[in-house]
Amino acid sequence: MSTTNERADYADDRLEDEQAEQTRSSSRRKGQSSTPEKKKRPLVLRIILWILRRSIVPCIMVIMLIAGLYIGYTVLGKQSGDDVFQWSTWQHVYDLVFSDS
Repeated sequence: MSTTNERADYADDRLEDEQAEQTRSSSRRKGQSSTPEKKKRPLVLRIILWILRRSIVPCIMVIMLIAGLYIGYTVLGKQSGDDVFQWSTWQHVYDLVFSDS
């Protein structure tokens, strides 16, 4: 008995699917699309957006590196904030880390 009910349900579902497909195809024939059309952006704008999407993560990483250097040097090292951006400071740190002694 359950197989008969399942067959009837399957036939009903199939009929509904066919009707929905016919409705969609008739609306396409009339020139109405089911999805709105996308407007194309100008080529220059698309190129700029592509570059921005690809470069956002590296830019954020550079900003976080600079912030981490500043916070680490001033807060943890208790040194002047002005010394962070001097080349001689980092040359001295490099010499300390990679010395032969």
